[in-house]
Amino acid sequence: MYKLSIDAMSGDLGSSIVVEACSAFIKDHADVELHVTGKKEELEKLTHHERIQIVDARDVVPMDAGIMSVRRKKESSMVKAVTLANDGIVDGVVSCGSTGAFYTSAMLFLKRIEGVEKSCLMAMLPTYNKKGVVLLDVGANAENTAEQLKDFAIMGHVYAKNIRGIQKPKVALLNIGSEAKKGDEVHQQTYQLLEEDKMINFVGNIEGRDILLGEVDVIVTDGFSGNIALKTCEGAASVLMKMVKESMMSSLSGKIGALFAKSSLYSLKDQFDYKSVGGALMVGFEKAVVKAHGASDSKAFYNAMELAYQMVKMDVVTQMKEGLKVS
Repeated sequence: MYKLSIDAMSGDLGSSIVVEACSAFIKDHADVELHVTGKKEELEKLTHHERIQIVDARDVVPMDAGIMSVRRKKESSMVKAVTLANDGIVDGVVSCGSTGAFYTSAMLFLKRIEGVEKSCLMAMLPTYNKKGVVLLDVGANAENTAEQLKDFAIMGHVYAKNIRGIQKPKVALLNIGSEAKKGDEVHQQTYQLLEEDKMINFVGNIEGRDILLGEVDVIVTDGFSGNIALKTCEGAASVLMKMVKESMMSSLSGKIGALFAKSSLYSLKDQFDYKSVGGALMVGFEKAVVKAHGASDSKAFYNAMELAYQMVKMDVVTQMKEGLKVS
C-alpha cells in the first residue's frame, strides 16, 4: 500500500478542492492510503473512506512565512503533513501552499538524500513538439556550485528516465551560448563535470530561446536563472494567448475564423495549462515531495497527487540515490 500525506489547508481555494480531489483519487487507486491534514470539520466528507486517515491540524502556515515562523507552526496542516513523511508514516507529501514555506518545511523536517548538498525544485514545461521538458532548479536556491548542478542533472536524468519513460534522456545546461566556454566560471566547471559523467547523456549548453522547442529532455540551471526562465515562459504563453484572442475578436472575419479554429485554440491553451502538469517536485529529499500550484482546482490537485503517487510507486528516490552514488 502506497501512503501519501495531503496538506488540505494551505492553498488559495481552501480545503474543498482537496476534499474533492482526494475522494476521486482514492476511488481510482486501490493501492493508496491517504493521510489528510487539516481542520477535521472541513474534511468530514472524507471520514467514510476506510483508506483515508484524517489528521486534525488547526493552524495554517502563512504565505510569507520565514524559517522561524514555519518552525513555530508545528500544528499547521503543512508541517504535520511533512512530519508524517519524516516519521516514516507516509512515502510522499503533497501541498499547494506557499513554495517558500513548503520548501522551508521540507528543509526543517525532512532528511535530504545522503551526499546531496542542496535539494531543488523541478518543474515540467510544455514544449513545441509536445514532449515537454524538465527544468531544475526553478527557484529553491539563489545560487549553486558546479557540483550541486551536477547533482541536479543526475536527479533530472533519473526522473526523465523512470517517470517519463525516456530511455536515454538528453540533458542540457542553460547558458548564454552554445559553446563550451560560454558563461561564468561555475557554468564552465559544470559543463566539464557533466561532459565527464558517463551516466548521463549530456548534449551541451542550451540558450533561453530554445527552452520550449523540446529538443532536450532535461535542462539544468541555478535556482535564480531557472525561476526567471520559468516565469518568463509562463508570462510569454499567457500574453500570446491574450494577443491571439484579442486579434481574432477585433473584426467580424476574425470572429468567424475563431469559430472554425475553436478546438485548435482550446488544444493550445490546454497544452500550456498548469492544471494538467500537476505540480513541481522538490527533489533531493528522502521522500517524494510535490508542490501543487497555489491556485489549484480539484483537477490540478488530483494531478499533483498522481505525480507523487508515481514517484513513490516507481521508487524514484531510491534510484536517485543510486545514481548519485555511481556518479
